[in-house]
Amino acid sequence: MRIEKRRLVTGALLAFVAVTGVTLAVKETRHARAVATFEAARAPGPETPAPVDAAGTVFVTYFHTTARCASCLKIEELTNATMTMRFAGPIAEKRVVWRSVNLDEPANNHYLKDYGLYTKSVVVSVVKYGREVRWKNLEEVWNLLGDQTAFQGYVEREVQAFLDEA
Repeated sequence: MRIEKRRLVTGALLAFVAVTGVTLAVKETRHARAVATFEAARAPGPETPAPVDAAGTVFVTYFHTTARCASCLKIEELTNATMTMRFAGPIAEKRVVWRSVNLDEPANNHYLKDYGLYTKSVVVSVVKYGREVRWKNLEEVWNLLGDQTAFQGYVEREVQAFLDEA
């Protein structure tokens, strides 16, 4: 009788774990589809060509994965603060685009090869006439993580340099 109860409890726990795993997978798939649908709706398609911008647009992108450590979250937080406080005007004018991209989403996987990414990264790039003409991985963000002022100054200088050239 005691063994039967153990088997019953073990079976119930395994069923619970299986149902939880399936539920999480379904939710993650729905989320990924919703994000992909949203991005596809925002992206210019063949019927709506991308605007031609001779001045260029500077993209500042924080690339991350779903799993993030405290340092990774801090990099995103400090970069976001820098962008929203120091580049509010260019962002409003659409001369600068600040975004966060999850590399675990299949549609974003190509960025790993495009930029040679091996960890969470902040990349600044300039796009002219619909083509990326220059980019830089701001690798020093990891070394400056403990000094908010130096971190934000570094990001600001790098973004401003791209904006000046755009």
